[in-house]
Amino acid sequence: MSTGNVGLDLSQLKLNEIGRVIGETSHVGIYFTAVRPPRVGEYVIIEYPGNEYVLGIVELSKIGNPLVSSSTTQVDTIAKAEAFGVSRHDYMIGYARLLASLSKLIREGKVETPKYPPRPAARVFEASDDILRAVFVKDSNDGWVRLGSLVNHPNVPFYVNVQALVSRHLAILAVTGAGKSNAVAVLVRRIVDELNGTVLIIDMHSEYSNVASRVNRVRPRVNPADLTLSEYYRLLNLEPKASKQRLYLREAYSGIKSGPALKEPEKFLDLLISEVEDYLQSGKCKGRKIPSSDRNSIIDLLLKLRDLKDRYWGTVLSPEAPVELASVIKVGYANVFQLGEVDEEVADVITSHYLRRLLDERKRHRTGSGGYPVPVLVVIEEAHILIPRNRSTLTKDIVARIAREGRKFGVGLCLVSQRPKNIDDNALSQTNNKIILKLVEPGDQRYVQSASETLSDELLSLLPSLNTGEAIVLGLMSPLPALVKIDEAKWKSSGGDLPVHKIWLNYRSEEGGDDFYGEIGI
Repeated sequence: MSTGNVGLDLSQLKLNEIGRVIGETSHVGIYFTAVRPPRVGEYVIIEYPGNEYVLGIVELSKIGNPLVSSSTTQVDTIAKAEAFGVSRHDYMIGYARLLASLSKLIREGKVETPKYPPRPAARVFEASDDILRAVFVKDSNDGWVRLGSLVNHPNVPFYVNVQALVSRHLAILAVTGAGKSNAVAVLVRRIVDELNGTVLIIDMHSEYSNVASRVNRVRPRVNPADLTLSEYYRLLNLEPKASKQRLYLREAYSGIKSGPALKEPEKFLDLLISEVEDYLQSGKCKGRKIPSSDRNSIIDLLLKLRDLKDRYWGTVLSPEAPVELASVIKVGYANVFQLGEVDEEVADVITSHYLRRLLDERKRHRTGSGGYPVPVLVVIEEAHILIPRNRSTLTKDIVARIAREGRKFGVGLCLVSQRPKNIDDNALSQTNNKIILKLVEPGDQRYVQSASETLSDELLSLLPSLNTGEAIVLGLMSPLPALVKIDEAKWKSSGGDLPVHKIWLNYRSEEGGDDFYGEIGI
């Protein structure tokens, strides 16, 4: 969208004055009086010397009255003030953070913060919809997609830059039911449908089956021969303290990997089991006698391997798992890894396995030696489970690598969670873009603020009062910090609560109650 013809002459812009700057000013923010209550999240224009103007965002709004101040202690004072006409003496004050020179922002698209404050008594104007459209409305041909509209300016669409989103990563954070999955659905659909983008969604609750017009639903499988030793440790739940079991598994694993048996990868898990069985029968491992005290550990290891095969052979573990990554993660699709039916350990292994392969293949592609052909945005739902703060997981390790290196190779991260303080702080701090919906818990709020350079105390205090679907958007993907009403993803499968009362009222056991969910659209 071209904005070069927008002038800054007062008569041309038809600015509506709403107040004046008061008190001492700074280059960061100003207080101003207003003729109406300022709305938190709305934009205002502050007059500067030399016919210059700076755009600001309102972060605080107050109404007071000298007749009924906080020092008023007598009840009859209120009645006397009402008789005197108390409402005529209301005053309204706002605080606006100064964001950018309006001329640079509109004419050149550059965010240049002011280096000096405005003068006291400088005029403050409403930012009109036309001015804000010049700032926020962008062209999809330049890599922008619509996220929603400005809360206080509903006629102004709000766009985000996908290049900055992928290269600088994103976090979507909110309490349950505030609209996280809706925000994901809006972003994913527009990235896929409008930009032919490729997205990988780690779907922990199988709720994104209809997230875009092109969806590749995947129940991921892994060839046992392709699993790393660390991935076997995780699948078998072998913690570091299980040192003897880890030792004998490592010996069996390395022996098969280096031997001729690897020519038959479909038999890898059976060979692993056979090797451990041989340790029990022969009493030896790699020609060395096994201490009798280790026998119970080997038996436990064997039982875990057999249980692993019984539980996951042919589903999660399969020698027929696709070899080519592009056949699993399809180019130009929303690829949804449906992990709702597996436990946390399996979800961790699958996620880390494919993310490791994806990063490695993108590196190979950049060096001209094959690999995965296009950039990918990886969306990790329930990030606090797979990337926890206080314990180790395989996904946490590979996500740390992607956070550091992904932008150079076209692998972007989007971390989604309702418990921000439980996400690894290194991972969260690497997400330079944030969509923060309603957050109530003070610990979560403080943790998010510590991981964000631009979330002020005033905006932080707004988080508990946000309505469903409203979000504070920060970061390089946005022209400016914004309070946004995210579009509704009507095409997405419901991720909300079950209509419990409808299920109870309509359930008929004699009619086969299990079929009722389909009748009410679940």
